[in-house]
Amino acid sequence: MTIIAGTSPGSREFAESLAKVLGMETVHARYKVFPDGESYVRIEKDGLDSAIIVQTMSKPQNSALVEAMFLADAAKGLGARRIVLIAPYMAYARQDKRFLHGEPVSIAVVLRALYYSGYRELYTVEIHKEEALSAFPGKAVSVYPYEYMIEKIGINGDYVLLAPDVGALRRVERLAKKIGAQYDYLIKKRDRVTGEIIVEPKHLKVKEKKVVIVDDIISTGGTVSKATKLLLDQGAVKVYVMVAHALLAGNALERLEKAGVSKVYATNSLPPKDAGLVEYIDIAPLLAEEISKELGKDF
Repeated sequence: MTIIAGTSPGSREFAESLAKVLGMETVHARYKVFPDGESYVRIEKDGLDSAIIVQTMSKPQNSALVEAMFLADAAKGLGARRIVLIAPYMAYARQDKRFLHGEPVSIAVVLRALYYSGYRELYTVEIHKEEALSAFPGKAVSVYPYEYMIEKIGINGDYVLLAPDVGALRRVERLAKKIGAQYDYLIKKRDRVTGEIIVEPKHLKVKEKKVVIVDDIISTGGTVSKATKLLLDQGAVKVYVMVAHALLAGNALERLEKAGVSKVYATNSLPPKDAGLVEYIDIAPLLAEEISKELGKDF
C-alpha cells in the first residue's frame, strides 16, 4: 500500500501526516504545467498494488480536479487494483442542487467524473451536505471533524454554540449535546443572484458568554462578520469560529479581525494562511482512523 501525495497546495503536507500515522510509504507525484497551460503529472514508482491518492481540491480547484483524475489513471497504468481518493476539501460541494433555472448540479458532475477516472472509494471532510455523496457510484465517506476539533481546542459546556443558519442547526445540535452546551442559530438569507448575505436581528442568550460559531466553510467571512457584530452587541464576551474548511478568500481575514472575531479554528483540509487569527488542527489522524477500518479489505 502506497500513499501518493497529490499536486495541489496542501496535499503533500496532508499526505505526509497521514502516512506517518498509518506507517506507510509516501510518493510525491511530479507536476508541471506546459507553456500552453496543460497539466502534467507522473507517479515515479515501479508498480503499484493499491494506492491512496491524497489530493485536496484547493485553489485552483479546476486544476486540482483534473490532476486528481490524471493521478488515478497513472496509478492504474502502474498496476494498482484498488485506488482510493482522499480529498480533505471537495470543491463545488455547495452547488448541490439547481438553485436557479439552467444551473448544473456541479458536485454530482465532479463526483461522477472522479469515479469514472478510476476511483472506487472516496474520503472527504464535511462535504456540506452528505446526501450529495449519493452521486458517487462507489464507496464515499464524509468525515465529521467537529468532535475531534473541540477535544483538541478544549471547548466545553461553558460555551454557547451557534449555527450560522437553521440549515446548519443539526450539526451544532449534535455537537452541543455531546459537551452539554447551549446552542442556537441565526436567521440568514442569501440573494441567489447577487450572493449577498443578510443576517436578520434575533435575540440570543449570549450575555457574558463565550460563543463559538460552527460552520463547514468560511469563504469571504461576510456572514461570520455580521454574526460576530450582532453577538458582541448582545453582550458576548468572546466570539470564536470553528470551521472544517477555511477558504478565506479576498480580504476575509481583515474583515473577521475588524468584526471582533477572537480566533478561527480550522482543519488542515486546505493550505494554511500565514495569519495569527487562524489556528489549524491536523485531522490526518481522524482520517487515518476511518481508513484503518478498511485496511484489511484487499489492501
